[in-house]
Amino acid sequence: MLAILVFVVSYVVYGIDGESLKMENGVPLPCRFDVYDLNGNKAISVEEFLSATKGFTKMDRKILFERLDRNGDKVIGVGEFKYVPRSILKAGILNHCLRYRNNGCWGICWGI
Repeated sequence: MLAILVFVVSYVVYGIDGESLKMENGVPLPCRFDVYDLNGNKAISVEEFLSATKGFTKMDRKILFERLDRNGDKVIGVGEFKYVPRSILKAGILNHCLRYRNNGCWGICWGI
């Protein structure tokens, strides 16, 4: 019983890959679209993104927004949010979100 408890706690703290779910600066980025989409219009504006990522310092948040905004229309739609560019994943940003695949969510969970 104790072994199961230790396993569950370890999984919650360290995730499936054994690395801490916290980013270098101690602030993980949210993985769900609805956390960023504050007004519920199914699009994330720059202002909404900056509000939801306060405290994140691993990368300039405006540059991160631009990389996620694949079509350059100044908003991140559901389709853009679902597919994170490899450069972002290689930098270790949003990798913690990939563990949600077990819940039927590929890439980033968009929660709509």
